[in-house]
Amino acid sequence: MGERKAGPLQVLRTVLSGLFGVRHRRTHEEDAAGLRPIQVIVAGVVVVAAFVLAIVTFVHFVATK
Repeated sequence: MGERKAGPLQVLRTVLSGLFGVRHRRTHEEDAAGLRPIQVIVAGVVVVAAFVLAIVTFVHFVATK
């Protein structure tokens, strides 16, 4: 059988749940079977960059009022 590949939404779900620490063991094991490390690294960097940008934008918005 061919190896199951993870789609972008599955990678995003895995990274976000890892960021917040909310994950069921069964779901993690199912997702981990199709993930490649580079997918997780790239998605993690993008999610953290977006999170930091959102915080900076929010602080800038609040500080200028």
